[in-house]
Amino acid sequence: MHINLMIAVFIAAISVSIIIKNIDVISYVNILGTVLLLILSVLIGFDVADRGHIFHFGTAVYIDSLSQIQLLIITTVSVMTALYSHKYIKGEYEENIISLTKAKVYFVLFQVFEFSMIFLCMSNNIMGMWIGLEATTLATAFLIGFSNSKLSLEAAWKYIIICSVGLAMGLVGIILFIYSLNSEINTSMLQWTYLLSWDKGFSKKVLMVAFTFIFVGIGTKAGIAPMHTWLSDGHSEAPSPISAMMSGILINLALYVIIRFYIIIRLADGLQNMRYLFIVFGCLSLIISTFSILKQTNYKRLLAFSSVENIGIMSLGFGFGGVLGVYGALLHSIVHAYGKSLLFLVSGNILNAYQTKRIGKIKCLIRTMPVNSVFLIIGILVITGTPPAASFFSELKILQNGFNNGEYLPAAILAFSLLIAFAGFVVTFMKMIFLNDGAEEYVRLEKDKENILPLVVAVALIVLISATFSSLLNPLINSAVEIICG
Repeated sequence: MHINLMIAVFIAAISVSIIIKNIDVISYVNILGTVLLLILSVLIGFDVADRGHIFHFGTAVYIDSLSQIQLLIITTVSVMTALYSHKYIKGEYEENIISLTKAKVYFVLFQVFEFSMIFLCMSNNIMGMWIGLEATTLATAFLIGFSNSKLSLEAAWKYIIICSVGLAMGLVGIILFIYSLNSEINTSMLQWTYLLSWDKGFSKKVLMVAFTFIFVGIGTKAGIAPMHTWLSDGHSEAPSPISAMMSGILINLALYVIIRFYIIIRLADGLQNMRYLFIVFGCLSLIISTFSILKQTNYKRLLAFSSVENIGIMSLGFGFGGVLGVYGALLHSIVHAYGKSLLFLVSGNILNAYQTKRIGKIKCLIRTMPVNSVFLIIGILVITGTPPAASFFSELKILQNGFNNGEYLPAAILAFSLLIAFAGFVVTFMKMIFLNDGAEEYVRLEKDKENILPLVVAVALIVLISATFSSLLNPLINSAVEIICG
């Protein structure tokens, strides 16, 4: 019932965006649609908590606690970005930067993007997961190039080419994955739950190659280094609410798809070492991103490299394995989603006020934009794992598990990278917030008061999670840990 209503909400929102010619009505319907999807996802969560998992449309839709985590992230971040998009798009429309048609295209693509991600996390079909990822590529490619500037169009094409090659590799991996079952192929083999109960053995060599293709191919979409090269340009050039969704939701979802395959991989004897893919590429992501953070002159690109760093942290958590590591990785995925969304939305407000992404051209934000400065400081503390944010405990659990398991070098790389990233963030953003070179008098900008509500929602969610993850979220995360660890 709830899933049927989700589909109805999506169709209604798309129809209004296409038919109605009043931008306020379209925007309010977009907000209402995201709120309704959030409410429905919470109701679905209650069903999952009661029954362990649910099926719908036969076995086409499957939702367990692992997919429920993703569903809640998708819908909550979408509410924030829909609220932000209202003033963002209306402002550009009123200033004649975009036409009504282009505003309508934005909202249609926004809805397609959100629903593609919901479809992905609820699909019980491994090809359905791949199709969901491909659909997000099509929607976000146009959104990255939304401004039609030279740099945005270049970033959009780079995104399409790199992610399409990656997803093509992922498709090859999925085909090899099915071939490794050594059985006559039928449609049931595409169902994740059917594969989970497979007891007729695998062709291990084929399965190793298949999972490597899946990891590298779909890892491209997750922004795992060195397949991350689209991410810095894409996040830098996309509208800020879309950057928030891509960084807060999309890279999580791509890693989620990899984990779904990894759960099945663990059923085959002798393939335990495949976890080192997570460790090796996680370490690469940390090393490349942390040193890239130090040399950035564009604050949106800096946030994009921070996403690469955080996907590396999650990868190490899954690679270290065990209850502690996996719990830390799942908790970190939730906190990062809200922390990074907050930072991208704040960066959108700064960009709107200053009309530049150059770090060196922004000074004394604490005077010119004091409200946004407070939110920026909160976001920095969350994303760098400063206590009492839940990200501190998620990183601590992953580190602890790494040392407990004897993975001393990767754990040391993680610890070192966390320190470097913290230093890079603090030095860069503290200059933007507090530096006053005395060359001019800084006064508060009127735009500091605009688009604050989405930031308040993001901080409220961060505080809620940080204060209650050990109680409120614990059953959900522990249930997801059991699914992954077996």
